[in-house]
Amino acid sequence: MNNENLEKQLRELRKANTQELPPLLRTRQDSIYASLATIVQDSGAKKKKRKIYPKIAAVAAAILLSVMLTAIYPPALANALKQLPWVGGIFERADDLGLQAAQSLGLISRPNSSDTHEGITLSAEEAVFDGNRLAFSVKREGEKEGLGDKLTGVTVGPDGKLFQEKGTISSAKVLIDGVPLEEFAVGHWEAIPYLSWIGGKEDNTAIFELVDSSNLGISTKPFPDQFVLTLTIGLEGIDEPFILQIPARRVTENIIDTPGIRVQADGWSLTLQRLEYSPLTTRLSLTLEQDADGNRRAFELTDFEVMDEQGQILESTHQSGILSSDRSRNVDLLTEPFGKHPNMLTIRAYYNELKDPKKKYGLYKTDSSGNAVKHYIKGLEINVLVQ
Repeated sequence: MNNENLEKQLRELRKANTQELPPLLRTRQDSIYASLATIVQDSGAKKKKRKIYPKIAAVAAAILLSVMLTAIYPPALANALKQLPWVGGIFERADDLGLQAAQSLGLISRPNSSDTHEGITLSAEEAVFDGNRLAFSVKREGEKEGLGDKLTGVTVGPDGKLFQEKGTISSAKVLIDGVPLEEFAVGHWEAIPYLSWIGGKEDNTAIFELVDSSNLGISTKPFPDQFVLTLTIGLEGIDEPFILQIPARRVTENIIDTPGIRVQADGWSLTLQRLEYSPLTTRLSLTLEQDADGNRRAFELTDFEVMDEQGQILESTHQSGILSSDRSRNVDLLTEPFGKHPNMLTIRAYYNELKDPKKKYGLYKTDSSGNAVKHYIKGLEINVLVQ
């Protein structure tokens, strides 16, 4: 859809529902329309300016849609607005600094792979691989009777029970150059590479992530720098699985450090074995150890956070671990990249408190703000200089 058609649809929708806009929303809408009109009318500007105004116009339209959809609108109008195109790609709108960086740095590829069954099409939209994680996005299009809005997740029914709507992802498995993931674990079933997915900003999209297990300190097989991923997806209510082919190629030169820093405190020890960072991912290999007479529950619930020198905690994207002995655990931790290159990172160990202390597993106890209660393990803190 070009900018003129987009502007026209927006103006018609506004005109049709003028009487229903609250004063505050009307003020915001008129301000955005004024900016949009100025941009579009500047057709006689220099060539350089003409190149950038469509993107600016689209951003203005997207802001307008965001404001409008947060107001109380008639269902018909809200649904009509939802059909208009959004700005940017799935990665660009993800809550993941690494994927946003991949978009802005021009590192993503377009797999150009799709599959259709019963009028429903799944397509692989974007992909990026930095040697640590392969991320790719999938979009669902098409119509089918009874099809739900979501591509991922579960829905709460009228009876309070969870169920999957028709058209949501019910299963997914992958092959790397025709080889199953079990081959990369080299006999260690607990180290099979992990495939996960979450919903994108739009209900009909999903973002997948695949991480190898080469950082767990055991003899596993890393992913090659270039391969073809075969993705088989099952959708609820669709008989045939969807098969997509996603070429992956490492697109970053990562910085790797092996500091071997070890700290000890009160029967605990923590070692930073390896640190690797790219524009997409920060990856740490850790070893946590506890004396035999220590608090086993705390050992099992121990987690880690990574913080830069400004006190900004890097959002964790993936964590896996494997026991090397009864009280020794190798941990592979992936976080988002740091927005601004720091001089130092701090790794802290903590354990969460369970809501029901009598149970071995379950919900975490939360504070008044709804955040999980953290008990930092005194002395288990590593400061490491960043190259």
